[in-house]
Amino acid sequence: MILGHCSLKKYIADGKLILKPVSEDSIREAGIDLRLYSHLELEPHTFKLAWTKEWIELPVELIGFCNLRSTFARMGISIPPTIVDPGFKGQLVIEVINMGDKPVELKEGDRFLHLILAKCEDASLYSGRYQGQKPNS
Repeated sequence: MILGHCSLKKYIADGKLILKPVSEDSIREAGIDLRLYSHLELEPHTFKLAWTKEWIELPVELIGFCNLRSTFARMGISIPPTIVDPGFKGQLVIEVINMGDKPVELKEGDRFLHLILAKCEDASLYSGRYQGQKPNS
């Protein structure tokens, strides 16, 4: 089951889902928009890693699916399928690919990623090497 607007707000209000900083316009109809941590320029047919501004902490019963916002997809940007495991804590790092023939600029603070959260039964907590990641870590 995918969490909608009201469920997301309740998870955040109850402290089960941590999102810092949280912006009212980031909680969308059926997901959360995440912002770009810093300016990013992509030449044609190249990729870079992009950090989210937000720190997130998922409870064990939620799993996240990352999607690029369509505004950037229409510019020729793409991201690979990206899962956020139950229990993950940190800022997300996403591979951003410019598939187009023109340079693309993404600005710090742009809402570039859409995180869809769904209930996940009988999961174990994430304990991989990216737990607690943040820029310059």
